[in-house]
Amino acid sequence: MAATNRIRGSGRIARLRRWYQRSDWARHTAVLAAVVAAVSLAITAWGTYKSAQVADDQLAQSKEDGEKEERSQAVRISMWGDKKVSVVANRSLDPVWTAFFLSDKQRRERHDNSVTYVFVGVVPPCTAVTVPKSVTFARATSFAAPPGPHTDWIFVGLHFMGNDGQPWVRWNSGELTKVTGPPSKKVIRQQKEGGLMADDRAKQSRLSECGKSD
Repeated sequence: MAATNRIRGSGRIARLRRWYQRSDWARHTAVLAAVVAAVSLAITAWGTYKSAQVADDQLAQSKEDGEKEERSQAVRISMWGDKKVSVVANRSLDPVWTAFFLSDKQRRERHDNSVTYVFVGVVPPCTAVTVPKSVTFARATSFAAPPGPHTDWIFVGLHFMGNDGQPWVRWNSGELTKVTGPPSKKVIRQQKEGGLMADDRAKQSRLSECGKSD
């Protein structure tokens, strides 16, 4: 029995030796190399995809952070008023260029969406500016075009810019909108006169909570 097993074992070894000798190892090596290359390529492609995905995520996060930072000052600028006065509040830590824009009854009746700008001034940090509406309306009437009767003025919003030069609008409703383009050239010309803040009837007061939005 032992002899028989040795013979069978020897036969298996012989067949394995003949198979090994007949095999085309060059072809097998080439196939193996191709498989390894394909696997390596797949891994490289996956790594490239993940790197691009991470870069996209970082870019999106950077953009989001930039928008938050850009908006951080704008949200601290507000306006409100009552029947007698209008107030501009700058709760940021930087000065802000500001201008009201208004509409009158005559334009509203003819569905004219144009507005008249009235320069308020550069409001210092942590400061509220209170202006009598009669003063603002008188300025608006003098700047309005075309000449003629302009009555029943209403505030449409506040146009303002911070240190970064980005213009924003705080609408009369309280909504905040980022806008494009410089302010009206007519407003720029008004700056020479000092704006509403140069009027003795306009009052400035210090805000106790600076760096916070309303």
